[in-house]
Amino acid sequence: MYEHTLNRLGCPIYYQLHGDITNTSLPLIVFTHGAGCDHRMFDAQLPALAGRFWVLTWDVRGHGLSRPMGDGFSLRLVTADLMAILDEIGCAQAIFAGQSMGGNVSQEVVRLHPERVKSLVLIDCVCNMASLSAFERFAVKLTPVMLKLYPYDTLLRQSAKAAARKPAVQQYVYEAMRLIPKDDIVTILTEVTGVLRDDPTYRIPKPFLLVRGEHDNAGAIKKQAEPWSKREPNCVRYVVIPDAGHCANQYNTAAFNQTLMAFLDE
Repeated sequence: MYEHTLNRLGCPIYYQLHGDITNTSLPLIVFTHGAGCDHRMFDAQLPALAGRFWVLTWDVRGHGLSRPMGDGFSLRLVTADLMAILDEIGCAQAIFAGQSMGGNVSQEVVRLHPERVKSLVLIDCVCNMASLSAFERFAVKLTPVMLKLYPYDTLLRQSAKAAARKPAVQQYVYEAMRLIPKDDIVTILTEVTGVLRDDPTYRIPKPFLLVRGEHDNAGAIKKQAEPWSKREPNCVRYVVIPDAGHCANQYNTAAFNQTLMAFLDE
């Protein structure tokens, strides 16, 4: 494992490269974590990918070891941070996998930089371009107000409980989020909801795998997932991971890894 920090726009962007980084023939898969979490979210995927891929895990600005947040936060800025990492390691194209916020980031990558994308793995995330109802638009606008009113520890514990059914995963989410100041968490969650655009004609131009946990009740993920997969000609597979919540890759690791490797083989 190789680790490095890229100082960019006031933030030390931390990342790790796993695998035989001297073997330039191996494809690179980039994992981007959910809001409030960090690079450790994908530790359980590393053994399955060993020997066949380079793997890049990183901390999005404002998270984990990529703190302080620096010059603001937006998914466009986070996307630019990720492109800067790929430029630094000399990688022209990669497979982009992301959970929740990480899935939204991966969608921004393929929208803004399709030439850098081989394929996508979207885990427990909403569609950035989905058509929003009037209530959903209102809820997006109300999000920052509600977040500011929440007692911080209550917000952390409820977020952890919503993320996973497994106590160990809940504890990981809580501890990772607790490292982030409340003002930064409010900014991050506000910007994540703010990325949603009402453009139902948009189609993802690269092949992708769409995954959700069977018991993922976060936001509109369960409602959107199957219709989203059916309208996208490049959605190769839509898979519901059994007995898993919002962090499907952490809760039912065996089923998720099997699904991931089948998609990558295909």
